[in-house]
Amino acid sequence: MSKHIKLLYTKFAAWTLAACFFLFCPNLLVQSHEGYFQVNSVFAENILPLWPQEGSDLKPDPDVIFGRLPNGFRYVLMVNREPKDRVNISLNVQAGSMFEENGHEGTAHYLEHMLFCGSTHFKPGELVKYFQDMGMQFGPDANAHTGYYETVYDILLPDGKKESLDKGFLIAEDFAGGALLLDSEVDRERRVILAEKRSRDSASYRTFVSTMKFKFPDSQLSKRFPIGEQEVLESMTSSQLKDFYETWYRPDNIILVMVGDFDPETAASLIKKRFSGLTPKGVIKPCPSFGDIKHEGIKAYYHYEEEAGNTSVSIESVEKTGIETETSEVLRKRFISEIADRIVRNRLDAMVRKKDAPFTSASISSGYSMRRIKYADISAECSPGKWGESLKAIDQTLRQALSFGFTQPEYERVKKDITAMLDNAVKQASTRDSRILANEIIWHLNSNRIFRSPLQEKEFYSSVLKSIDIKTLHDSFLETWKTSHRLVIITGNAVIKGDVPPEELISSAYRESVQKAVSKPIENKPVFFPYLPEPSGKGAIKERKEIPDLGIVQIDFENGVRLNLKKTDFEANEIRVNLSFGYGRSVEPVDLEGISELSEAVINESGLGALDKDDMDKALAGKSARVDFSVDDGRFVFKGRTVSEEAGLLFQLLHAHLVDPGYREEAYLLSLERFDQKYMELSRSIDGAMTLSGERFLAGGDPRFGFPSLQKLKMLSIEHVRSWMGPKIKNDPVEISVVGDFEEGKVVELASIYFGSLPERSGGSMLKMAGIPIFPSAKSHKINVETEDSKSIILVAYPTEDIWNISRTRRFNVLGEVVSEKMREEIRESMGAAYSYSAYNNPSRAYPGYGVFYTEAVVNPKESTAVEKRIKNIVADIAKYGITDGELKRALDPVLTSVKDMLRKNNYWLRNVLTESVRYPQQIEWFRTIKNDYESITAGELTELARKYLDNRKAASIIIGPAKPPETKP
Repeated sequence: MSKHIKLLYTKFAAWTLAACFFLFCPNLLVQSHEGYFQVNSVFAENILPLWPQEGSDLKPDPDVIFGRLPNGFRYVLMVNREPKDRVNISLNVQAGSMFEENGHEGTAHYLEHMLFCGSTHFKPGELVKYFQDMGMQFGPDANAHTGYYETVYDILLPDGKKESLDKGFLIAEDFAGGALLLDSEVDRERRVILAEKRSRDSASYRTFVSTMKFKFPDSQLSKRFPIGEQEVLESMTSSQLKDFYETWYRPDNIILVMVGDFDPETAASLIKKRFSGLTPKGVIKPCPSFGDIKHEGIKAYYHYEEEAGNTSVSIESVEKTGIETETSEVLRKRFISEIADRIVRNRLDAMVRKKDAPFTSASISSGYSMRRIKYADISAECSPGKWGESLKAIDQTLRQALSFGFTQPEYERVKKDITAMLDNAVKQASTRDSRILANEIIWHLNSNRIFRSPLQEKEFYSSVLKSIDIKTLHDSFLETWKTSHRLVIITGNAVIKGDVPPEELISSAYRESVQKAVSKPIENKPVFFPYLPEPSGKGAIKERKEIPDLGIVQIDFENGVRLNLKKTDFEANEIRVNLSFGYGRSVEPVDLEGISELSEAVINESGLGALDKDDMDKALAGKSARVDFSVDDGRFVFKGRTVSEEAGLLFQLLHAHLVDPGYREEAYLLSLERFDQKYMELSRSIDGAMTLSGERFLAGGDPRFGFPSLQKLKMLSIEHVRSWMGPKIKNDPVEISVVGDFEEGKVVELASIYFGSLPERSGGSMLKMAGIPIFPSAKSHKINVETEDSKSIILVAYPTEDIWNISRTRRFNVLGEVVSEKMREEIRESMGAAYSYSAYNNPSRAYPGYGVFYTEAVVNPKESTAVEKRIKNIVADIAKYGITDGELKRALDPVLTSVKDMLRKNNYWLRNVLTESVRYPQQIEWFRTIKNDYESITAGELTELARKYLDNRKAASIIIGPAKPPETKP
């Protein structure tokens, strides 16, 4: 299934009408020559599980190979050419936290960690270095995750050679059956896992846990969160892990998924060699029961989180459902339900942008989740004082759709959008990303869904679109919401108090709303784009320059407009365009703090002068062309993206944004309310404190850095936005950069018509830049946050330089990898103090001489000082002892691999090479030197760079932590 259509319905489903026992143990169903039969004994051996497509009338993607070894081990192979040469191997173990026994909560996730901590072929501490020696980076190229029903181990190989494939399979073989689970490693990794649990602590996660317990009190879902329980993690033993490993890591419960640039015959041969010898080591156990879900009538729930940035209001229904095989009829019903949801979603989006809207965002969804849940929900995000109004609004929107259904124009709009997505998915199929495809295949397998090609999906869904009408959609919507209960849930920062409990006040507000009659939706008049006349005449070309070895064409028009072109085949049927001008945030006036953020938000929410954003969405139904506005540090950019055949439409959109920009009052009010919510969230969270004040501290208090003062932001008006941005959009010189799958002649003609014909522009002066940020050398900043979060962030930063000495910048990139690896070894592995850590350089493009080298980690508040000291010791040791050739190689090889991938991305060429190349022509040379320059880096160069810049005497430190000491928390 394509990534586009995947969004058309919920991601989870079950696969046969059977008892819960067989749901959770798919390996207890077998295919015989006579058909399908159930195995009676839970201790049965040597049985073969089913593929999702077996028993269905739907066929899988014909380019996918499905294989099964005699021991039950399954594999899926798909050849795909992007990223070039690379191969994604995923070991999909179909067991997660739902398979844990009582008192063992967190075992599946703990085991996931342990498989990197010693196995048959890799002693503890060796596996990460093995990845690095292969040119892979731990994290981006080698990682794992644990869910409710699966544990997946991902390896992204640097190439598809036989030798590399076999090395990847060796790792996967050890994951599947070679874990050592040493007592010493279990104890060592415990601190890392507890650090991971601590790093997840947040208002949103606490809300998620609380809400799950309300919705599913009698189901294992609310008792088996993958991260586990603190007391279980603190006492986890190797025998507990071994028991889970031997029970569920069985060959007939594992599927290897392989997508990439490789020879399938070679891969299949190696798979048989590596995995045929796997045998079950434990006895099959009955799977834990899913539990029950029972709700009746109106049930209200209230969860207060002072640290939340806003309030969430939802009306939901959840019920336990039977398990069904995915057939064409099942798929048809889900698809129709999603179309109905999309229509209501469009209504909610339109409401958000009205002046009197009580909420700042809203949505609706329905489908099947967690294999056994059928759900429907409509929700909104709002300011705390508007929860009652928002509840009424979503209730009445829901009942309006239930009472009156949908209009033909509403259906036609969604139909156009879906048709365009289906068409585009087919055209873009040849350059899909292997990792994304692997993840989609795994999701389908674990949900018992059938992975199909974009062409198969287009043919199927197109026929459904032709066969249904608005009555079909209304009937489907009624079916979705026919349950006998409603869950009314309010969470977040709304204070709900009265003479009765909050739940009673919520129920009363809901009952009051349902008494109000709803009216039939009004059919709006159609709107159209483009509405501006095409410019008369074409702009004359002053100069055309071709750079053959880079495939770049530069065209200067007589009016001063520059057009940069780079035609690629990296991403089929995609065109990206940047229309850049001016100097962005760097010229923000001191007395207009926050004008950059506000302008970006207002322009993006305003649409155009003649059409608001909702009208634009209607006018562009069935079209892919979209434009967003961004205020970067050194430039303003209208960013466009579309498919090849809509190049003309994209240029019309960009032209309209320049000559008829929108500045709407309702967009301004919506943006201010969202900023208020964001500020509330940032001010009460450990993670948010860095954005709120840490970034500004590292820039010497420069107001262009970090989140603006809310008080000053609210002093700005829509007129401030208009007066600041209007002259820049009208007068600043324009540079247009185009990358992707396009016809050069057509794009040149479009640029000539819509931009070459504009009057000459003379703005864009740098004279108003408000100084250069100053790094706070040898200073420290402690930020105390009023929060329940039980974590701290420690950051040690060093002053560096801007980006423009590109050779130096590249060496800083590699130095960041060296320091990050040392932090992994010392702070994660040795101290066990952090799960999340990083080291990287951030050189400025806009501010001459300014750059910051960051080292940071999320830690226990009690260990902040110790981790700060360890970071500084790491840096001091580099200066004292230098960097070895081995350390350089382990850092550099993965960088070279990522560079190879990066050079085949449209976004690299657009952002790093073409955009602003008229102002900074040296960017053009960067591609020519990047590979050889990185390969020429020496350990001595990095050592000298570290000695010069990573000087602890100049370091600035930030410690962000909870205002309350951890020991005072419940």
